[in-house]
Amino acid sequence: MLSVFIQHKIISGCMLILFFFSIFIQMLLGHFYNSLIRETENMASTDKELLIQCKRRFANCYKANAGVANVPVFVDKFLNKMAVGNINVIKLKHFSGQMMLLSVFMAGVGACKGIIEGETLGEILPFYIISLFGLYLFFSVSGAVDISGKRRILKTNMVDYLENNMVKKLSILENDIKIIEEPVKEEKKNTLFGKSEANELEELLKEFLT
Repeated sequence: MLSVFIQHKIISGCMLILFFFSIFIQMLLGHFYNSLIRETENMASTDKELLIQCKRRFANCYKANAGVANVPVFVDKFLNKMAVGNINVIKLKHFSGQMMLLSVFMAGVGACKGIIEGETLGEILPFYIISLFGLYLFFSVSGAVDISGKRRILKTNMVDYLENNMVKKLSILENDIKIIEEPVKEEKKNTLFGKSEANELEELLKEFLT
């Protein structure tokens, strides 16, 4: 088996690199979602930049529209835009699958090359074995990591916090601001009326004295 890979070292190298990177990305995404899920359990005091950004955007949206009509949709839009580094999380997940398919394709190329060069079935069989093993391992890791399931848990935690905590806090803050602003406006009105009345009285006194 080793001699076959040495003989087709470029194809074998590309196949193994693509395979390992596809697995690595799945595990990276799993860790990424796990860390966010842990932080959402205490989202009020989180120092995770992504979650702080989410709370800030939600507050701005709440103030601009006097509330957020559909919190789950807001969270979905935010999750769709999340990125690891500069790469979108959804695109990264698809990229992992594409690399696995390319790995299988390279195994097929290696087998075809072996057939063209007159190698026997036993000599090209390792390519098929490795590609099948790679697919099995990829789907096993994908199932264990369960990115879709983690995304659902993350969404549930975020919606729960925004609906049951953030909305209440923003509503209380909005009411407090109104309570503070109303006396100030009333005071301004009273002050302006008093000044106008004083001016009128002054004019009457001038007319009377002259």
